[in-house]
Amino acid sequence: MKLVKNEPGYMVQLDGLRAIAVAIVVLFHWTPEVKQTGLGGLGVQLFFLLSGYLITGILLTACQTAENTGASKTQIVKSFYARRFLRIFPLYYLVIGLALLLGSVNILHYLPWHLSYLTNVAIFKEQQWIGEASHLWSLAVEEQFYLLWPFVILYTPKRYLSATVIGFILMAPVFKLTCTYLEVGGNRIGVLPVSSFHYLGSGALLAILERSPKFLQDAVFRVKAAQSIKLAGIVGLVVFAMFRLFPEVFPVSPLISVVQEFALICLFLNLTMGAAYGFKGTAGAILSSKPMVYLGQISYGLYLLHNFIPYFMEKLLQQTGGKLTTAQELLLHGTILISLSALSWHFFESRLNKYKKLFPYIKARKQAAVMR
Repeated sequence: MKLVKNEPGYMVQLDGLRAIAVAIVVLFHWTPEVKQTGLGGLGVQLFFLLSGYLITGILLTACQTAENTGASKTQIVKSFYARRFLRIFPLYYLVIGLALLLGSVNILHYLPWHLSYLTNVAIFKEQQWIGEASHLWSLAVEEQFYLLWPFVILYTPKRYLSATVIGFILMAPVFKLTCTYLEVGGNRIGVLPVSSFHYLGSGALLAILERSPKFLQDAVFRVKAAQSIKLAGIVGLVVFAMFRLFPEVFPVSPLISVVQEFALICLFLNLTMGAAYGFKGTAGAILSSKPMVYLGQISYGLYLLHNFIPYFMEKLLQQTGGKLTTAQELLLHGTILISLSALSWHFFESRLNKYKKLFPYIKARKQAAVMR
């Protein structure tokens, strides 16, 4: 068994995973049938783990190059924030502005919170979801993670890095269990960033493992690590399925919820590692298919826009007196969402992404110097 990534720097099947994650979220918010399953959080949790994996990988690679060239870690931090700004901020603020102009009540009411990427704090403060703007909480969590994580990865001594990330992972269940047993924080503690550290941190830990000297240099260890993660993923799937299929067997408790979350993390780690190195067979063909990859590429727009589509369409239908069946709504909303996200990607996001080259993690001159 060989572990070889398909293309350096680009893992095509991870886009397929993004497509699955965003589809779960959209269906959860758009269809009562999926909403009743209570599985809508799976898409967001998978996004978090993927973010932790990819962002940590980028930072570790840049850090290693900096050490080889004598470049400054400060340069990496500056470039990281500049590149994140180009990828996230323009479309986010454009959508906020358009939603405001079109009359989104919950964008207007919580505008300062949205503008400062504190939607999750607003939801925690209100102790309830805020309608069509509710989904912005996860984008706030990701942004808060991005503010912190470069300093954790770049400035933690290497020998303590894995232990530090494990500490972040354990912080999430400890925090949630403590809040539950002390009856503080209410029922929306899940929107606070610390409550998602186990997903973000687990993805980061996988990236650290893949870049460890033993993993890179010892083929036997590499195969054993992959097999262990695969086994953990299978066990995680079985455990999670048992909790969902036989709820009457297991008591409802915070501790059971934590076990479910870590079962999911095991499954997601297996999916992420498998997609990063390339699944074979049917799974690989699906994840790397052109439609899945394309939906993964435009997934930021899909996620950012999806909650506003039914909100504004409902307002429009109320004004015009129109009425649609559930199937017609899904088809119309889906067509509008994919069309707008595609337009955003081709004419806005991808063009801005080209400016990332102006902010390299390591200056070309220093890279060239070390190669002489």
